Amino acid sequence: MRSKLFLIAAMVLFGSGLCLAEENVAPAPAAADAEIDENIDPVLDEGWDRGVGKVTPEMLERFDADKDGKISNTERETMKSTMRAERLAKFDADGDGKISEEEKRVAKDARKAAKEEAIKRFDSDGDGKLSDTERETMKAERKKDKAKHLEKFDTDKDGKLNDAEREAMKAERKLNKEKKGKLIEKFDSDGDGKLSETERETMKTTREKNKTKRLEKFDTDKDGSLSDAEKASAKQQRQEKKQLKEQKQNREQKQEKKQNREQKQQRQQKQKGKNK
Repeated sequence: MRSKLFLIAAMVLFGSGLCLAEENVAPAPAAADAEIDENIDPVLDEGWDRGVGKVTPEMLERFDADKDGKISNTERETMKSTMRAERLAKFDADGDGKISEEEKRVAKDARKAAKEEAIKRFDSDGDGKLSDTERETMKAERKKDKAKHLEKFDTDKDGKLNDAEREAMKAERKLNKEKKGKLIEKFDSDGDGKLSETERETMKTTREKNKTKRLEKFDTDKDGSLSDAEKASAKQQRQEKKQLKEQKQNREQKQEKKQNREQKQQRQQKQKGKNK
């Protein structure tokens, strides 16, 4: 019996010693250079802050200042501070320099929406997730989009976007977002904040009708398409119509203000008459 107790006590002490030894082990030092993870997707994953120092190829291209094919500690800190600043600029609605719980929720919803959009676009087998093949398709499409962005916004033709060029791209994205919002407002007949297949078909039909009308009106050489000169003529007429509309709105607003002043004066005069 004593021998059994001794054996159990020895095992407990031995196990405790192992636990203590494990708790006192110093953490392994961080790698000098960040590991490049090809499997991290910046759309579906956070990418730059998943794991210690792991970054996507896109982040490597953007923050590898010395172009040695890896992210040093200095470059990694620049990357983190830049990404944090960009996220603050995007989601810090009250401008207090930090992300509140409500702002975190908005950021989380935005990421969720991006993920849902990616799945909707590239989930070809309809299983609700992206397989390796579907992810490769998505990456290929994103590369095409990136090439288009470079071709359009890389004004100095150095093969990358500088801060000014990125701002120009952001401005266009904002404008496109506003246009999308107007389209949803115009064609979202059920008021659910998005366009169903039926609503999209209605939008396409309306666009085709408008395109046909523009061709009939501005295609002066009747070749079935609008030349640069014909497009310029159409644009000028749209601007003129817009100006006329704005002038009309201004006149109506002035007229309304005038009527409000007159009504106010009439009420004041009536009140004075009652006081007498």
